[in-house]
Amino acid sequence: MRTLIILLAIHIPLVADAMTLPPVPTEPIYFEPPVVEADAETAALNCYQLDAEINRLHPYQYSYKPYYFEDGMNKLATSMIVFDSIPVVEGWLGLGYLGYSALVDEKEDRRQLNVAQHIAALQRLKAHKHCYE
Repeated sequence: MRTLIILLAIHIPLVADAMTLPPVPTEPIYFEPPVVEADAETAALNCYQLDAEINRLHPYQYSYKPYYFEDGMNKLATSMIVFDSIPVVEGWLGLGYLGYSALVDEKEDRRQLNVAQHIAALQRLKAHKHCYE
């Protein structure tokens, strides 16, 4: 019992020195959407031009990429992983495509969010100008 206490007394100061925290990253871990504010050029637009800009951006807020279960390539990649007849090759190709598909989904989500933020900024500008009242 005494040797255990002596070992703990010796070991605790060493552990305390070894537990320094790594530097905290300054970038956020998760994506935070930017709040889009209207610049001076956009603020100079009249109500009709603001409507035209919103109408121009409207189709870009939708995604035309098929959902995961509707995408035939995802089905093929999943079957390549499950039925890996050629060791390593097919499974890695399937996993690689699924990773690529997830990255494309993330990029598409961010694009949609940026367009929605821009449309919201234009609508706030329309409300500020009291258009069509």
